Amino acid sequence: GITYVARDSLNRQVVIKECFPSSFCRRSGQRVGARSQQRQNDFRSLVSLFVQEAINLSTLDHPNIVRVHQVFQDNDTAYMAMDYVRGPDLLETVEGTAPRLTPDRITVLLSRMLDALGHVHAKGFLHRDISPDNILVDKTGNPILIDFGAASEQVMRATRVLTGRRVIKEGYSPQEFYLTGAEQSPASDLYSL
Repeated sequence: GITYVARDSLNRQVVIKECFPSSFCRRSGQRVGARSQQRQNDFRSLVSLFVQEAINLSTLDHPNIVRVHQVFQDNDTAYMAMDYVRGPDLLETVEGTAPRLTPDRITVLLSRMLDALGHVHAKGFLHRDISPDNILVDKTGNPILIDFGAASEQVMRATRVLTGRRVIKEGYSPQEFYLTGAEQSPASDLYSL
């Protein structure tokens, strides 16, 4: 998708994420549509899935998870409005462009992220894209888990196999993310964290 910074109707700064799978859609004026007639059904399915996931993710009420405020459809696609979190992501810390973290600070951040992941898993979801660039540290030093674009609703059963979208981040993705049809579970998120 494409991410924008905007102001909502209450004059709060928010992030708006647009459902825009660029590999098979295009923009014509303001409208978004499939690049070809053959991909039209795929695009419509993705927009529907995006809306449903935004609705589901809005139920994740946790201080270390970005909050989804609204989901809406316009321009033949869908959008979700979320908190705008000011602060660096942990990738900036890893790369040395943000301040270094002490071992004690890392322990605190990890503990909060484990609690947030526990909440995600308790609601029946997998994040499926945990990496330093998807953990922001807000102005109070609180870590915030963002980018649930690869999240999937998951029934917590050992036999469940996820199919469809996969996000691979070298160095963070567990082995099962590289294998089509491999079982993914809360342990997959824990490995990434």
